[in-house]
Amino acid sequence: MTSILIHIGYPKTATTWLQDIFFPKILNYHYVSWREANRLIYNSSCFAYNSERVRDEFFKNKGANLLVSSEFFSTAINSGFNYGYFSYGISHKLKETFPDATIIIFIRRQQSLIPSAYQQYIKNGGTYSFKRWLYSGEVFSFEHLIYSKLIEHYIKLFGSNQVKVFLYEDFKMNNRKFMEKFCQEFGFVVDWDSISYTPTNRGLRRFCMPLIKMVNHFYKKPVGRKRFICHIPGMTTVGRGVIKYLNPMPVFGRYLNEDDFLSKKDLEYIKNFYSQHNRELTSYFDKQVLENFGYYL
Repeated sequence: MTSILIHIGYPKTATTWLQDIFFPKILNYHYVSWREANRLIYNSSCFAYNSERVRDEFFKNKGANLLVSSEFFSTAINSGFNYGYFSYGISHKLKETFPDATIIIFIRRQQSLIPSAYQQYIKNGGTYSFKRWLYSGEVFSFEHLIYSKLIEHYIKLFGSNQVKVFLYEDFKMNNRKFMEKFCQEFGFVVDWDSISYTPTNRGLRRFCMPLIKMVNHFYKKPVGRKRFICHIPGMTTVGRGVIKYLNPMPVFGRYLNEDDFLSKKDLEYIKNFYSQHNRELTSYFDKQVLENFGYYL
């Protein structure tokens, strides 16, 4: 019997590593990248959506097990969540197209994911300060990271046995051990010798952050919301060059972490906002495990 697995994120939970390094090395599944998945599902009209045609596109390799991955299915962090309409609509597209699929969801404690998402916003061309990005509601939405609501929604659609939730912190603590258990659960056959655990999407270094933000003010790019002074052709290439060539250099300081962004007031707000919702995660994970990983409960 053909197995269908759909990995929907969340963003900033090792999705780039999974999509670029790990998923392509699974030998007994046909892997569909986020670009192809977005073309067929994310970037298609809800009212003109043809699930049979999309399913046929995915199953060009007849009889093969199917693995689809796109963190955009849970909505990109820096698109303001769109009040949940994207993730809600996509979930119904997935159900219509693959009614028997298993949904894979990774989550990450919010006070760790938020600074990582902001750095991605800057990498993508953003210019807002961290405070404006976090609180204005123009780019980031706190509601996006209420994990229990999305999990419960998918369980209602696909059934509790068909929704698998994992902690990013488990992966981060021991990635090889975690991935071995992950493969056992889904029956993956993997070429382990070809797997590299080197991070594929590092954060920004201390002195690269202001440099990239300065460059970002000189081109107009649709990355949620931003301010820009004027558009100078070629500045996007300059920005990418800073990230690719300068950011890896230790001379530009250490990599930024959550303490560089979140004040005590921010942490208190995050705790008050998410604690009640995070307690609902104890339906899926031991409370002590969540507390040990720093989830606000």
